[in-house]
Amino acid sequence: MTRTDAPVPLRIARQAARTPDAIAVSGPGQELTYRQLDRRARALARDLRSAGAGPEDTVVLGVRRGAHWAVGLLGIWYTGAALLPVDLDAPDERLRTLITAARARHAVVPSRADAAELRTRCGAELFWAATDEAAAGAGADGGPVTDIAPGSLAYVLFTSGSTGTPKPVAVTHAALAHQATALAGRYALTADDRVLQFAAPAFDVSLEEAVPTWCTGGAAVFVEDNVLSPAELEPFLADHRVTLVNLPTPYWAQWARDVERRPRPLPRTLRQAVIGSDAGRIADLVRWFAADGPPVISSYGLTETTITATTYEPDPAALAGRPGDEVIPIGVPLPGARAYVLDGELREAAPDVAGELYIGGGCLARGYHGRPGLTAERFVADPFTTEHGARMYRTGDRVRRGADGTLAFLGRSDDQVKIRGHRVELKEVEAAVAAHPAVEEVVARALRDRDEPQLAAYVVAAPGTTVEPDDIRRFLGDRVPGYLVPSHVVVLAELPRTPGGKLDPRALPDPARTADRPLATASSR
Repeated sequence: MTRTDAPVPLRIARQAARTPDAIAVSGPGQELTYRQLDRRARALARDLRSAGAGPEDTVVLGVRRGAHWAVGLLGIWYTGAALLPVDLDAPDERLRTLITAARARHAVVPSRADAAELRTRCGAELFWAATDEAAAGAGADGGPVTDIAPGSLAYVLFTSGSTGTPKPVAVTHAALAHQATALAGRYALTADDRVLQFAAPAFDVSLEEAVPTWCTGGAAVFVEDNVLSPAELEPFLADHRVTLVNLPTPYWAQWARDVERRPRPLPRTLRQAVIGSDAGRIADLVRWFAADGPPVISSYGLTETTITATTYEPDPAALAGRPGDEVIPIGVPLPGARAYVLDGELREAAPDVAGELYIGGGCLARGYHGRPGLTAERFVADPFTTEHGARMYRTGDRVRRGADGTLAFLGRSDDQVKIRGHRVELKEVEAAVAAHPAVEEVVARALRDRDEPQLAAYVVAAPGTTVEPDDIRRFLGDRVPGYLVPSHVVVLAELPRTPGGKLDPRALPDPARTADRPLATASSR
């Protein structure tokens, strides 16, 4: 097994042995060298092993951004177990749902007090290990890194489900190792890089920021709060000598527009901007390069493809004359990934003909954890390769391939949208709203406001009841993540329907014009 296809935990351990005094983690409030990260992770792994954690077990990673997250992540992997990242700001019901669906029995938390709080919130007894105690025990022999089989589980991460239930995506160490190598090469990472850790800890892009960086000996630089504006981020990037950022496309677009309005030099150490998680526009690339911004790589992928599967790097000189509202292409596959544009009969579409995008290759996840039926539905046999047992993932995205092989994104073929970088199934939003006792009917739709995707929910109250938009939002706020809470809630007397009885989406009112009015009590029917 070569160094570049070895499981990621082994590669990081070897990196710690080669460059023990290099900085692996910077902030907030704490720096860790590779030696310190490795020793604390080994101490945590020792504690997890004593609690029975091992290969194919899922371990809740219940920590916030920073050194605790890095230690927890690597400590879980050093046991051979898989991590389940959770958002600690999510409602208790959401935490219980995810932990139950992933069949997790272990957790990593910062302290004993955090373990007690998590146990109360999730309503389950979890065997736990604390990163604080791992720090105290880091001087002792933490033992070896568990021998990790490439096909074993590396992490489970949930995405929005069309049935209203989140889908647990299971990613193997083989897929993670493949991506670490492909992305380190694509982003030209070296030991001199200092990569911004911007994504939320429970978002899989956080792994893309950290893992290839540590596999090449660079430093992951954690920002304390990723809600700050781009103008506020700039001095942080300069002060911490950040060389590469990986940002949600809407956030980067906001930055490009702000620099156009208020011209100023960008941080000099920044050599590369990676953007993704949503569609971008050519006009913002033009703005960015006019401000002397560094090169941009636009990335595309899904949790099922171990984050990024294709990339596009625009040539600033080639943007002249292109329509500003044109969507930035999603590019070409990473090395080892395959991209097919297929029609409804799974035949390859001709160049410039629209079809559905299927992704194959070493980047594919194992499937959906504990859900073989859904796995078989979305991960199908790949008839375009002689590789034994090869599969391809049906993305649900409509694309077309240009004559030069570049893929252009055309939209979704189903009801999935991206909200603040998170994949959201409209059916999941509808299921969450429908759980409100005063709601009889609901339909969710996506719309764009100032070029930002937003959710709108159209609600019909149950007979004899009233419902206010703010009531719906408060109800959802206690149960689902914030990105699933609609920005607009419109209460209607009835949903508009065609003469045949089907919902008529074109007749739904514009939420901006209704201004979230509290609408009337539903009549009895």
